[in-house]
Amino acid sequence: MVNLLELAITFIERLETHLETIRNIPHLDANLKKMSQALAKMDILVTETEELAENILKWREQQKEVSLCIPKMLAEEGHLHKHGIIVPLLPLTSKVHVRASNTK
Repeated sequence: MVNLLELAITFIERLETHLETIRNIPHLDANLKKMSQALAKMDILVTETEELAENILKWREQQKEVSLCIPKMLAEEGHLHKHGIIVPLLPLTSKVHVRASNTK
C-alpha cells in the first residue's frame, strides 16, 4: 500500500509535465518546420560570413601591397622631380567586389 501511495504521488508530481507534452504534440510539425527554416537561414548567414571574411582577407592583402608600393612610388617621384619630370598620380582603386544581399 505504501509503495502504491509513493507511485501515486510521483505520478501526480509529473502529471503537469506529461500533460504539457501531450498538449504540444499537435504543434510539433509546425515547430519542426520553424526550426528547419531557422537552420536554413543560419546556413545562409554562415555562407555570407565566410564570403565576407574571404573578401576582407583579400582586401587586407591588397592594402599590404599598396603599402609596400607607396615608398617606392614616392622615391621614384622624388627622383623624377629632381630631373624636372612631373608624373600625375593615379587614383588607387580596390579590386574587391562586395555582393549586397537581401536575405530576411
